[in-house]
Amino acid sequence: MEGRMAGPVALSDALVGTRLPATSHRWTPTDVILYALGVGARPPAERHLVDEHVGPAVLPTYALIANWWAVKDLRAALDLGAVPIVHSAQSLHLERPISASGDVNVAAEVTALWDTTKHAVIEVTSTGADADGTVFRAISQTMALGAGGFGGPRPPAAEPAPQTAPDGVYTDEVRPEQAAIYRLSGDRNPLHIDPEAARRYGFDDVFLHGLCTLGFAARALINVVGNNDPATLTSIGCRFAKPVGLGSELRTEIWRDGSGRVRFQTLQGDVVALSSGTASLAGC
Repeated sequence: MEGRMAGPVALSDALVGTRLPATSHRWTPTDVILYALGVGARPPAERHLVDEHVGPAVLPTYALIANWWAVKDLRAALDLGAVPIVHSAQSLHLERPISASGDVNVAAEVTALWDTTKHAVIEVTSTGADADGTVFRAISQTMALGAGGFGGPRPPAAEPAPQTAPDGVYTDEVRPEQAAIYRLSGDRNPLHIDPEAARRYGFDDVFLHGLCTLGFAARALINVVGNNDPATLTSIGCRFAKPVGLGSELRTEIWRDGSGRVRFQTLQGDVVALSSGTASLAGC
């Protein structure tokens, strides 16, 4: 999430097809361990995620660290000026598991532009590839606040949560220092570390990064459905509904459909933080 106070900007369908400058990302076992700690992994139950002597196994959502630039640099790439923007949805598909070290080249382009009348929603599709081919595909949606009304199509409707009792529930703890750890993986937005900055933009206090909350949900799915094996999770996506406060409980509710696809939502208390969640887990 990124917020800045400013007036609206003019957007049009002509932006679809805009390519962002390509980038690359290189990582080591230390990076994936730090990421795992940032999204709540703790030994001994998840030692395989945080100990290089037994891995480390890599959470699939680490790919979104390599992809973060496609969200972060969108303002400059589309000349959005100082219009407030919010990361509103994210999906990820893995062609193969993420290794404990490696490097990828990432290319991205604007693939859709939607109009809610009040706001604009910008979709960016990106691909990460290494010497052996494609590693991941990611689709990010960013909402440009106040930039709607340009006559574009409406965005797709959100998929409602199942109305039955969940098949599984995973409860986790968001520690007070969680955002401070996660930001070391690359997202240094002050809204997640500086209470005064958060209050300037209308928040009561600092809060967890949306992609960090998604990492918590990925761990929940892996632990409940994937037999604690990160390699089982091949795709995941959700909408970012509400920010998550620090020093509190986080609960992910999971529904199976019997074909390896699951639905989920992640809540803090009774407030849905991640909505319209879907995922695929191999062999589950």
